Amino acid sequence: HEEGIAVTGFSPLGSSSYVELDMAAQSDSALDEPLMTSIAAKHGKSPAQVVLRWGVQTGASVIPKSVKQHRLVENLDIFGFSLDDEDILNLSALDKGRRFNDPGEFTQGMNSFCPIYD
Repeated sequence: HEEGIAVTGFSPLGSSSYVELDMAAQSDSALDEPLMTSIAAKHGKSPAQVVLRWGVQTGASVIPKSVKQHRLVENLDIFGFSLDDEDILNLSALDKGRRFNDPGEFTQGMNSFCPIYD
């Protein structure tokens, strides 16, 4: 953000397919963190809505994916509440340094290597 670069969260809710492929553990999901569920309950929202709101409120463009209509509707319903400064600070501290959707990782099984991160 400091350099004026737009940040986009592609699949900001993670992907259960990474767990199925043994490329991630269920514990990698921020959706199951006690802090996340606590903040979600405080605002009467789902953990997914809190993650998306955190992304938008911290200046990122978020692009969630779902094939379920009720989740599509839920994902859009993030503008009727705001996270307070303490929520933002606590949620930001959940960073585990994990990145998903990195072609450098998932294209290796395709006899290719195309990293997008250092």
